[in-house]
Amino acid sequence: MSDAPVLSVDEVSISFTDRDDREGVRRRTVVDRVSFDLTAGRVLALVGESGSGKSVTAMSTLGLLPSGATVTGSVRLLGEELLGAGPERLRQVRGGSVGTVFQEPMTAFNPVITIGRQISEALAAHGLDGGRTKVGDRVGSLLASVGIADPARVARSYPHELSGGQLQRAMIAMAISCDPVALIADEPTTALDVTVQAGILDLIRELRDRLGTAVLLITHDMGVVADLADDVVVMRDGRVVERADASELFAHPTAEYTQRLLAAVPRLDELRLADPAVATDRARRRVTDVSGAGDASDASGAAVTEAAARLDGASVVYGGRGWGARPVAAVDNVTFQIATGQIFGLVGESGSGKSTIGRALAGLVPLSSGSATVDGVELANASRRALRVARSRIGYIFQDPASSLNPRATVGQSIAEPLRLHAEISGAQRRERVRELLAAVQLETGFADRFQHELSGGQRQRVAIARAIALRPALLIADEPTSALDVSVQAAVLELLHDLQDDYGFACLFISHDLAVVHDLADQVAVMHDGRIVETGATASVLRSPSDPYTQRLLAAAPVPDPEAQRVRREEWRALVA
Repeated sequence: MSDAPVLSVDEVSISFTDRDDREGVRRRTVVDRVSFDLTAGRVLALVGESGSGKSVTAMSTLGLLPSGATVTGSVRLLGEELLGAGPERLRQVRGGSVGTVFQEPMTAFNPVITIGRQISEALAAHGLDGGRTKVGDRVGSLLASVGIADPARVARSYPHELSGGQLQRAMIAMAISCDPVALIADEPTTALDVTVQAGILDLIRELRDRLGTAVLLITHDMGVVADLADDVVVMRDGRVVERADASELFAHPTAEYTQRLLAAVPRLDELRLADPAVATDRARRRVTDVSGAGDASDASGAAVTEAAARLDGASVVYGGRGWGARPVAAVDNVTFQIATGQIFGLVGESGSGKSTIGRALAGLVPLSSGSATVDGVELANASRRALRVARSRIGYIFQDPASSLNPRATVGQSIAEPLRLHAEISGAQRRERVRELLAAVQLETGFADRFQHELSGGQRQRVAIARAIALRPALLIADEPTSALDVSVQAAVLELLHDLQDDYGFACLFISHDLAVVHDLADQVAVMHDGRIVETGATASVLRSPSDPYTQRLLAAAPVPDPEAQRVRREEWRALVA
């Protein structure tokens, strides 16, 4: 295999035109003299936090930046200069010589056209339309090659009829449909569960090895980098701060920024050295601090005597009313309780019922059977007045703060909303409370006058947390609150939640599919699969020595930021799913 680069990015700089009412038109540089080479049969990871310039750099290679962008330098594909190439040539390159896998396939696919037809259109656009039968066979072969079990059904399906993993595999099938020499994968696993992610990474690895494809992997997940990358380029503020072989970078990072990135990553490979009593002791200290009772849990992490929230035999069943419709049990006979002052982790894959449980405890989803109790109030039998009071004792942090905050309300108005609805205080008192809450989540007072579009992702999540704790809740429900955040921002938000829990003493239901995050934060954990709890106990004990095969598969599928350790874990996962 030739060592000549397939795609060369040389001294590329990118700037955008900004318009300012006071300063007029000015140019803003977002990428500054970035260089790297893609080589056949190797994966180059371009890593860094949001705003570092990763995706902008990658999209510039295909001429996919908006009209206000100016790109200088050189981008060569097999020796041919692409910067300055005409629209027709760039259309031939996009999806032809260079395939692209986007971060969110649901928005990349056309929602009103079947998957098979969309792949057929990609083939036709590059002159590979050989008649309906031939194209149909080619689409089926492509879908089968990316591990889709029923390619004919998937080809007939619309995007909304497929799971996230199936959609991402279909996106990869389209990206490789014209036998590209290079593949750009932009955050291809960010929104996927760890087991689905492991399958997608195995697929990209297999394509690299079988087809000799050069892969540009764009990600902020250092575990994914350790699992897949051969070479790594680290970017910050539009500049390259470090480049190295993957094993060398993880073993001996030289740039301070790279060291900070790696230090911020929760590490599952350290679980095997963990002491199972640590989480139990921490839970006992928290409950003792809040309630003054020293007997909240025993050495095994057994149920506590004082519960802020409890589910008893809870089930949530959807459907089954119409002709031929079969009911689906989203939650099936679930029982657990969360102590005052305790962080209770709920983990599992998408569709396992985690979020449904959170909504049931918030009174947003009715139980089909069983009971849900919060702060001593059984939600199903409560009067409207009692239910209103109970809901004022529940704080909720949603996964996506951008969609949960009113875009027309200022930060101050959003945080004050629970106070306006439930607290009989004056406007001046509300404004003072908003200032206190901003300080509690480490934001300056001036943020009260901003709108959510003026904030970063981490700042928006801090605002959502401030709103959730405004009424000093007995129970805080955090539903995947850090899944879309960079690792350093995630670390800061988790530390903030930890500190606020210590200060306010609320019980917390922390819902996540990230086992490393749950290990760092939670005292107790329950593992869900197909609506049922398959394993529960002290966090360190469950994650150190899982007894259920499903928990074992989850743990083995989660990548760790160490290439050598990850190779071992990858083989463990393959053995478990074989």
